Amino acid sequence: FFSLPMLRAAGRVCSVSPRIWAPCSSAFPRYLSSSNPLLATIGIRREDKNRWERRVPLSPDHVQTLVEQGIDVVVQPSSLRIFDNEAYADAGATVKEDLSDADCILAVKEVPEELLIGNKTYMFFSHTIKAQHKNMPMLDTILAKNIRLIDYERIVNSAGQRLVRFGRYAGIAGMIDCLRALGNRLLFLKHSTPFLHLGYTHMYANLEAAKQAVSAIGEEILLKGVPKDLSPMIFVFTGGEGSCSKGAREIFELLPHKYVTPEELPALMKSKEPGHRFRVYGCKVGSADYMVPKDKNQKYNRAEYYANPENYECNFASKIAPYASVIVNNTYWDEQFPRLIDRNQMKELWRKRSKGRLLAIADISCDVNGSIESMAKTSNIDEPVFVFDPATNKTSESIDSPGVLFLAVDNLPTELPKEASCYFGDLLMPYLPAIVNSDKDIPYPEMEKQLPPEVYPAVVTANGSLTSPYEYISELRSRNDSKVNKILVLGSGYVTPGLVSLLAQDSRNHITIASDSLEEAQKLAKIANIRAVELDVLKEEKRTEAFISASDVVISVLPQFFHVQVAKLCIQYKRDMVTASYIKPEMRALDKEAKEAGIVILNEIGLDPGIDHMSALKMIADIKQKNGKVVHFRSTCGGLPAPEYADNPFYYKFSWSPRGVLEAGKNPAKFLENGETVSVPGNDLFKSVKHVDIHPCFSMEVLPNRDSTSYIEEYGLESASTVFRGTLRYKGYSTLMWAVKKLGLLSSETDPNLDPNRPKYSNWPEFLAAMLNVEKANLKSAIVEHVRSGDDTLENYENEYYQNRLVRSFEWLGLFDESTEFQPNSTPIDTLCNLLMDRLVFERQERDMILLQHELDVEWEGGKKEKLKSTLIAFGDAAGGETAMAKTVGYPLGIAAELIANKKISSKGVIGPVSPEIYLPILGQLKNRGLWFVETT
Repeated sequence: FFSLPMLRAAGRVCSVSPRIWAPCSSAFPRYLSSSNPLLATIGIRREDKNRWERRVPLSPDHVQTLVEQGIDVVVQPSSLRIFDNEAYADAGATVKEDLSDADCILAVKEVPEELLIGNKTYMFFSHTIKAQHKNMPMLDTILAKNIRLIDYERIVNSAGQRLVRFGRYAGIAGMIDCLRALGNRLLFLKHSTPFLHLGYTHMYANLEAAKQAVSAIGEEILLKGVPKDLSPMIFVFTGGEGSCSKGAREIFELLPHKYVTPEELPALMKSKEPGHRFRVYGCKVGSADYMVPKDKNQKYNRAEYYANPENYECNFASKIAPYASVIVNNTYWDEQFPRLIDRNQMKELWRKRSKGRLLAIADISCDVNGSIESMAKTSNIDEPVFVFDPATNKTSESIDSPGVLFLAVDNLPTELPKEASCYFGDLLMPYLPAIVNSDKDIPYPEMEKQLPPEVYPAVVTANGSLTSPYEYISELRSRNDSKVNKILVLGSGYVTPGLVSLLAQDSRNHITIASDSLEEAQKLAKIANIRAVELDVLKEEKRTEAFISASDVVISVLPQFFHVQVAKLCIQYKRDMVTASYIKPEMRALDKEAKEAGIVILNEIGLDPGIDHMSALKMIADIKQKNGKVVHFRSTCGGLPAPEYADNPFYYKFSWSPRGVLEAGKNPAKFLENGETVSVPGNDLFKSVKHVDIHPCFSMEVLPNRDSTSYIEEYGLESASTVFRGTLRYKGYSTLMWAVKKLGLLSSETDPNLDPNRPKYSNWPEFLAAMLNVEKANLKSAIVEHVRSGDDTLENYENEYYQNRLVRSFEWLGLFDESTEFQPNSTPIDTLCNLLMDRLVFERQERDMILLQHELDVEWEGGKKEKLKSTLIAFGDAAGGETAMAKTVGYPLGIAAELIANKKISSKGVIGPVSPEIYLPILGQLKNRGLWFVETT
């Protein structure tokens, strides 16, 4: 069975298809089965973690060798993997969906819980040995299904070196991608460099082509050099002689280069040698270069360091990092070891950096919040880089943001899928005969007799339990759980990105995003302490209960009508809850039960309501502390497109729930004006609009926002004769929306003719004509006539300008065009929402704006009167970054959840953010994150 001469003589090759062949190594290590083979079957599952994962654990060539030796191989079909289905079939494998006949199933990346087949042996990179929160549910399923798990990462030799790995190719791809990203970043910094001419690794047909491209830019550096301001350009490689570091340096060494020691770095930086521009410098470092015993009488000892890392401290941030242009990090890390650079050190490095230093970090190790703590998330091949701003601790997807460029792709070897798979398969093959011939059901200690000594310690689970080397995972998991905040986020809508990005910055927060749109949730789960699950709260009550009971704090960003249902479950399981919505009577009614359960249900903790409440309360408290009296109080807030993107007839685009925006236009309102109470019926809200001078740069109008008088007592405004809270829009919005309402398009009543399963109408002109009982040919004039007629009229529409504007606006929406997509959705308002979500949408390069202003007339002791204004203006990030709405709603939600989880809020019951223990720390943290008010008099 697998004789060495046979394997050496085989001259095996890897096949991309029956027509394309690429040679592979024929040298395998020595561990082969010493007994006759059992009738065994190996399965190779289809990789499905993302569309880029094209690697395989075994090539068709490896499969052919197995089949020739009597082992059946079953391969799941895939149109994405680097080797096609026909190549595997030609090699003798059976290509079919069902792997249940396989004894041992091979994969590269983690297997989704629901796809794990019980009573099998699985081999893949499980990412469970550090008790990684994200993969603990998968580990639980593996145990429950009696699966023997063998983790490639733990197949090691006596020195602890990994034997089955992709490391070299992670280093190679990471270094190529780093150089390409560096070129792009330097272009933003006004430097044109040869690096810009390099492509990302996956753009090349094979490694040889990529190396030729790197060599070509090396020639450019020899001829033209790098910019003087950036020289000497120093690349620091961590990881010593590890395979990742070697792979990265294999690419680096294709450039004109010179290596220096850490001790030579200060002199190199001071040197004015002209030749610096025509080469790059490398500095290879290992733990001996930067780990220092805390006992100054001791010297570094490798064995002592790895046995007792707590006795050492790291000086990488002071000794090496200040000189680095680029850090290529290949260091394995877990929590027992000192970090290379923590967040505080990164902030100090950034503040004191010299020109051309700390341009980029290629973190090939991809340990989130690990050896380089600021590496807050992983990236992907589609968007391989992000920028971390040490001054604010924020990340941005935009390459033109301030900060350090990070490359943190967590599946780099798949950019070279053919070479990486052949290399990996060559390393794995020698161990497979013994593995497939072994008995997975015998006690773990007895497996030592059947498995190679390198593989035996890699068995993580067997017989429904963790094996003895991995029993620590349970303890580590419990310890982690006791240190972490388990936060459940229900929903994945417009404001969730800001919320999640804030929470994820603290590795102690373990976040579960539960959404009925798994795809949306997965887009947000790019960081190790976030996981995404699919959950329909309305239909899956038992699963909802399970998620809530397993959490410390529940944040609901679901539509408001879900909140009471969620709150009742939080009371049942004694879990704190946070929402950004107004406190409705049904929620207020739960106050006593919440107090009895000892929990807080904190509402109105977004923007409006939320930041508006908190900033107003602080302002009023400051005035009262100085013995002042508020005579008039006006607070206005709006979420809008930035002025340059208010480019449609409504001057508006959705940055939060479209239905919520439209429903808000029907709410009745009440406010106090010069001592008189003014009530506005919901039907007249758009007619009550007033022009308002908020800022000299903006032409705004304001609509009254709900019942302002309900805040008189809460804000302590009993002395005020005016109390008004309003919603801001660009001038002209309300006139147009009044016509939309007059036509009945904001009606929430179910219309059988709009049943999505059996709609009566097939297009917008047909639907509108039926509503108005006119012929489609007369639709435009009928719409104008309808808004002008009846008792409910608006004077503006007697003016031809407004009539024409209405028609042009409806034309822009496509309401007169039969080809405009028409999606009936039971009610007119929901049907209109479907259209507006397509028309009034932010494009990727566009940004939104938040404008919030408090205007207070104050009377001071002695009769002095003063007008105080406090204004917050926030803009979203362009190019797909966080919206201003996501920041101003999501950040307060996240900060509040952290305060509650960390026991910093003592209040119980159903409350808003009206006490200083809530609003003062939240406003303080918002200011640190760039959201602050400018106060004027």
